[in-house]
Parts: sequence; C-alpha cells; structure tokens
Amino acid sequence: MKQALLLFALILVFLNSCSQYAAPIGGKKDTLAPVLVKSMPVNKQKNFDGRTLDLTFNEYIRVENPNQKILITPEPEAPFKYRARPNSLRLIFDKPFKENTTYTFNFSDAVKDVTENNPTTDLKLVFSTGSTIDSLRVGGKVTDIQTGQPVLNTLVGLYIPTDTLTPTKIKPYYFTRTDSSGNFLIENVKDGRYKIYAFDDKNLNLTLNPATEKVAFLKQDVLLAANIDTLKLTLFPYYNTPPRSVRTEQRVTTYTYIFDRGIESFTVKFSNPQDSIPAYFRTPTELTFFNGKASTDTIRVQLTVTDSLKNTSELSQRFRFRTPTRRENPDPVTFTARPANSEDVDRNLRVELKFNKPIRGITADSIQIISDSTTRQIVTAQDYKWDENQTRFILTKATNTRSRVEIRLGKGAFISVLNDSTAAGILSYNLRDPERYGTLSGRINTSARQLIIELLDDEFKVIDRQLNNPSYRFTMIKPGKYRIRVIIDENGNGRWDSGNLTEGRLPEPIFFHNTRPVSIKANFDISDINVDAL
Repeated sequence: MKQALLLFALILVFLNSCSQYAAPIGGKKDTLAPVLVKSMPVNKQKNFDGRTLDLTFNEYIRVENPNQKILITPEPEAPFKYRARPNSLRLIFDKPFKENTTYTFNFSDAVKDVTENNPTTDLKLVFSTGSTIDSLRVGGKVTDIQTGQPVLNTLVGLYIPTDTLTPTKIKPYYFTRTDSSGNFLIENVKDGRYKIYAFDDKNLNLTLNPATEKVAFLKQDVLLAANIDTLKLTLFPYYNTPPRSVRTEQRVTTYTYIFDRGIESFTVKFSNPQDSIPAYFRTPTELTFFNGKASTDTIRVQLTVTDSLKNTSELSQRFRFRTPTRRENPDPVTFTARPANSEDVDRNLRVELKFNKPIRGITADSIQIISDSTTRQIVTAQDYKWDENQTRFILTKATNTRSRVEIRLGKGAFISVLNDSTAAGILSYNLRDPERYGTLSGRINTSARQLIIELLDDEFKVIDRQLNNPSYRFTMIKPGKYRIRVIIDENGNGRWDSGNLTEGRLPEPIFFHNTRPVSIKANFDISDINVDAL
C-alpha cells in the first residue's frame, strides 16, 4: 500500500512539472513584445456596461505592478483586482463605471512576455459608457525651472474647476505621466474647462505633497474646445508649511537641531543673556550650539528660522548638553579653502577659509604670506574680516608674486570656541595665467530691466553672476562645460523667488541659452551666446 501511495505521489509531481512553462533552450532570442489579439470590451467600444475587462495576447505573459503601472482616466471610484493567466489578463471592478464617460486605460510596461521581459508598447484601451467617444487631447512638456531640463515621470493632471480645488487634497480627473523627454499627452478628453497642475508624484498617490514634491500650474483655466499640444509647465519648489525641527543630537560639546529643509536665515534669542553661546548652521539643515562654557544647565532659547521660500517658524526651545560620563572626542577644527589648495589666484590675493565651528581667537603672527618662496608678509587685522558667526575668514592681501604664493598657517593659528585649535598647514597657489582660461559673452534679449545672469557649471552650481546689464561677459573661466541662466528679477531683490500655489503666484521666470552646455577651452573667447528671455 505504501509503495502504491509513493508511486502515485511521484506521478503527481511529474505531471505538475510537465504543466509548468519553461522558455525553450537555444534558438534566436525573443525581441518581440506581446501583442493584444482580443479584448472585451473592444477598443473604442460605446455603451459598455460591464465591470470586467479581458485582454488576450499572442504569447505567454507576466504582469508587473498593475495597480501602479496601469493608468486609468478618469480614475474609477475603487481600485481593481486582477487575474493573470498564461496569455491573458482580467481586470475586475467592484463598482460600475460612470455613465456617459469615456475611459482610457494606458498599460505602460505592466505587461511583459515571460521569456525576455519584453514589455508591451503603446498598449491602450479606450471605451465609453455612453454613445460617444471623447476625442480631444492635451499635450506639452514639463521642465524643471531651476535647470531647464525635462523631468521624467511627472504627473500632469486636468482638474474640473471648483472653489475648493487644491491638488493637495483632490485627485485629477484626467492625468498622465511624462516620458524621459518631459513630454506628456492626455487623450480622449471631454470638451470643457479645466485647471492644469503638474507635480513629481513621488509617492504615487495622485495628490501633491508640498513638503517634498515640486509643482507647476497654469494661472488661467484652459477652455478645451480643440486639441492643445504645446503647453509648457515648469516645476518649482513650493512649501506651504513653516520649517520644523525633526530631530536633535545631544553631545557634551554640541547640541544640534536638524530641520526638515534648508534654512536661509535664523536668529537666536537667549532667555537668560548669560547663557549666550555661539550657534550657526553647519549644513543648510543643521543648527548647532557650541558648549564653550562646559555647561550642563538647561538653556532656553527663542529660535526664528526662515527657509528659502520665506516660510518662517518661531520656536521656543529648551536644551542641555550631555553630561560627560565618558570621554568624548570632539571633531577637530578644520576648514575648507576657496580657492582650494593648488588652484590659481590673482596678485591681489583673496582667500576664504570656512571653518566647521566658530572661531574665538586668531594668532595673526602665525599666518604668513610667502611670494615666490622669498618674500614674506605678515597678516595684520586690516587684511582680513569675519562673517557674523565667526566661521568664515576672508583674507585679502596685495602681493608682488611672479609665479607662486603660499599661505603658511602655524600651529594654533585659529582657536575655536571649544578651545581647540588648528594644525599647522600650507596653502599653495599658482599665479593666475589668463591664457589658461576662457571667456563667454552674449546678450539677453528682453524688455526686463532687472536681470540676474548666472554662469553655471555642468552640475548647475553658480560660478559667477552679473546683474541687470543685458550685455554680459564672464572672464577667467576654467576649461569645462557651462550654462547661462537668466532670472527675471521682478521684485528687484537680487535673488530668485519661487511661486506660491495657495496665492496663485508663479515663480520669477528663468530662461536658459540652451538645454546643452557650452564648452569653454583655454585661451578661447566664445561670444554671441544670446538668450531670449521674453
């Protein structure tokens, strides 16, 4: 009996293994995507009243994240369930579709073959629950306002205007996502009036999260009576909430508040003036207090912090430094130099040292400037200045160097508020040779009088800037790739100001010379890099 049962079990395993599909071994590689051979409803069917969609393909398929990848507009009242069979896919809806409505199903790359994962291309199914198929379309392009570059996978939505409409709470009626070129197209749209918003829907919930997602919008409603294919939307950062502290770090010598975004400015007011201690932002999000008094008492402060979009928080805080129960090695005093070591400088030397903690004292005679290894100059109080937090040391000194200049720092040249000091070191620079650099010039074609013209490197970092003169010229540019960015400074404050979704205010316009950078070569002058900023 046991032998019979064992034989029966082996037969079942064999039959089951025979029923599993396996890709054939050898032969030509499959490069063809699955092809839809039948659907119910059929494409562009009218008066459809079912709740189930069936799609049949010409080969075996697998389905990948259908609830995320299949875009349905307008969005049904409830999500669908799905069943995947060897060569077919069924979508099941618990609730009926809306009456007299055209639905579009874009399958993206949700359906792939089982052999080589070739995704379906341009698979779309359209049907109507009424007697007509809506046929209008809305298309265009989405770019990032600060880089001018196209943005992939941005949600672009059409909304039915209401007095309470806000994309932070309401999902779009029609929507799509941009391709790698930033292009978007919403088809089979009903004629009517719409508001248009776009945002980088990172959590795929179809609603805007202003704290983490950029947004774009058109100020005026779009009255859709014919196809529109040339809309331009530019994403900009938008926060509608004040900055907040998300966590703290307590140490013996420092106490740090870490904020949810970058902070542009801050003020600190101590409840007890005798508790006053240095504080500054070590990074754009980290405000650090330094325990120069070796205090373990509770300190009460009133913090006012403002982000780059002018959102402000006033925070009443209390904190104390950690009691030194064990030896804690504080970070040593370090700095970064600009220009960096081994770079070029002018004879009229200008060097900035950015420290990792505030400095309370300087030993000026421990700082020497040596030109061409022979001429020595001592730094005096007239040769330097500090920023307000004593973390940025700016040295300016005229030299007679012919080729090289060194800044020699003796041990203990700078003493921090924590009473530790800098190590000895040398910053060595070459005299700047104009023939090793290039120039870039052009004109801004605009009627605006208040301009900010920026020279950016290939990582969009600002290298230099000029104000208001439409004829610009940048000199002494290192060989490399650069871009020209033009900000229309509408309020004349000398900086770019973002928009405000709640107020319906667009950001200050930004224009680029081109989507591609300009190559700068040594001893080469590039002119006529003009920008249309209209």
